[in-house]
Amino acid sequence: MALSPTLVPPILLLILIPMFLGSVSASSPLKTDTLKPGQQLRDWEQLISSGGVFTLGFFTPPESSTFLLGSAGLRYIVWVGNPTESVSDSSGSLSIDTNGNLKITRANASPIMVNQHLSLAGNVSATLLDSGNFVIRDIGPGGVPGRVLWQSFDHPTNMLLPGMKIGFNLKTKKEVSVTSWISNQVPASGAFRLGLDPSGAHQLLVWRHGEIYWSSGVLTNNGSSQLTLELSREYLDYEFKFGSDKYMKYFSYSIKKTNSSVFSSWLLDNLGQITVTNVLRSNASSSWISEGSQPCTTDLKNSSGICIKEKPTACRKGSEYFEPRRGYMMDNSYYGDSLSLGLSDCHGSCWRNCSCIAFQSFSDGQCQYWGKGSTFVPFDSFTFEQKIYVLDSVK
Repeated sequence: MALSPTLVPPILLLILIPMFLGSVSASSPLKTDTLKPGQQLRDWEQLISSGGVFTLGFFTPPESSTFLLGSAGLRYIVWVGNPTESVSDSSGSLSIDTNGNLKITRANASPIMVNQHLSLAGNVSATLLDSGNFVIRDIGPGGVPGRVLWQSFDHPTNMLLPGMKIGFNLKTKKEVSVTSWISNQVPASGAFRLGLDPSGAHQLLVWRHGEIYWSSGVLTNNGSSQLTLELSREYLDYEFKFGSDKYMKYFSYSIKKTNSSVFSSWLLDNLGQITVTNVLRSNASSSWISEGSQPCTTDLKNSSGICIKEKPTACRKGSEYFEPRRGYMMDNSYYGDSLSLGLSDCHGSCWRNCSCIAFQSFSDGQCQYWGKGSTFVPFDSFTFEQKIYVLDSVK
């Protein structure tokens, strides 16, 4: 029986969380939406947007590989401030200096810079807005907020929110895109990214390591051929915008006014799928609508198989799939030569190797494989979390 590598230890992340999706367990002595020079946001504190919609603070990702939405005490992460460098204990503290630089200080380690060096030398503050945008603004006479100097909406992680723009920054010549996580425990950039079609067509693309993996088709307010949004359009009116200004060529979306309070988001997961979630809240009740793109839904013959599209090879003709099973493999185990960018990379490597019949993906990006002659031993138990993806085919 092969032993699993050591899992990544819990890490602390600076995150944005929509508040009404669950209770917030940490206290917030600051009781404000704004962080000013000289103040600190410590591990147990939070910023809360003025309307109580979003909160920003430190959070330890769960060991579970699944986000459960809506249960009391659970949180829906929409942005991570330090996706590539974590805080290993509760010593983390966020501050902003007079130049507008956000940094996380921690014990026995160098600070983590959240934003680029601004060097403004002025009166500035960082404010969490009800849109979910975390902005740095200069402050004018009388404390009136001025122009936005930096904003989290320009640096999305795996979530697209209403009002957030993805596309091409005409000033920096850089692409602004949504990027999948390596795993649900590791928010560093994974194998997939969602962005605007550079050809100018009014559609969105998902790339997998630079190759086009999925296309939305021409997108109108009624959705598209590959992103129909049939369920939510019964209750909501979307407004999709493909536009440009002197700063950016972009796509953004919004929800037209309804009689309910709406939280809307597009999540790009580590399998390259987009999940569109809308939570409608009216009085004391909430309605959840979740739908989206699944690139291989029409091709996959077995609903339990992992949904990742791969190109046919000499030994994989398309009828094969990897099915997640609880248990372990015996014999012929080996590990990948380097860290991958998540489950999809492990899947792709095993798919392209004709002798590979099973694999396992770990939260830190490591892959374990089994070759021909290995034997799968089922062990189905509520307390046994280990999943092996075993090659099978449509009978």
